[in-house]
Amino acid sequence: MTTAATTKPAQSLWESVQERNKATIQRVFAEFINRGDTSVADEHYRPDVVDHAGLPGAPEGLEGVKYTIASLREAVPDFNVTIEDISAHDDMVVIHNTWRGTHLGELLGMAPTGRSFLSVGIVIWRFDEEGRIAERWEHSVSSNMFAALGMRLLAPRKGRRRAAEGTRSVTRTVPIRSGKPLAWERLVAELQGSRRREYEASRRRLGITSEVLRVDPRADRDHVIVHFETADPERTRKRWAQSKNPFDQWLRERILDIHGEDPWAGPATSYEEAGLDWTAPPQFVRDRSDGHR
Repeated sequence: MTTAATTKPAQSLWESVQERNKATIQRVFAEFINRGDTSVADEHYRPDVVDHAGLPGAPEGLEGVKYTIASLREAVPDFNVTIEDISAHDDMVVIHNTWRGTHLGELLGMAPTGRSFLSVGIVIWRFDEEGRIAERWEHSVSSNMFAALGMRLLAPRKGRRRAAEGTRSVTRTVPIRSGKPLAWERLVAELQGSRRREYEASRRRLGITSEVLRVDPRADRDHVIVHFETADPERTRKRWAQSKNPFDQWLRERILDIHGEDPWAGPATSYEEAGLDWTAPPQFVRDRSDGHR
């Protein structure tokens, strides 16, 4: 028979672990995410941490976490996260948080918009037995930020992220035909809503590990810049062109109606022609005090 005397010490120990984990997350936000102190990340993250919501192009593990935060802080110099609520459950910590900032630097190839944003969402963290962060998930907070900046981040990677050197980045630009901007918006809404699972399954079949679509306003007409990552662009192109999957065929028809051409079927556009200059580095490079890398 278990008595209160035997369960209370164990319960107190578990509660102290949960309080420690919450304190760790609070420090990570205060010193690493909001101030950029990477030594805090070195102290509190596992080297092989799995971030299910890092930026496209982020390498695996701790270097990917540093890459994501550094990229956000470079693009949004006043980037700040406020923890609205925090709770601990077993080896998990859950927070409701708010992201704030102003887009003043390049982000995933998108030129600064000068827009300020406020994005709310949930982040879940898992700790290992040694009290280090082992895994991270999020809901809504980054997608809300991208939406506020006019970007759509689709087909997120599942599970462990492939190292940056194992993929190739492809950028293509296609115009939105006259009278079709609303059709484009409806298509994006479907891909993010009712047909999201089909879209993600399609990207996995094609070998696409991440994809960013954004509208690029121009004097003559708006264009869509498609940036995606895949281990073999030519194989992805062939799979897409030859696919008999009903969803793929439906999406091709919609794309051709809106753009008049298929961004996943043609040759890659150079970064210069697309107005982009972004390449994911193989690992995070810490800024030196003199401002050079």
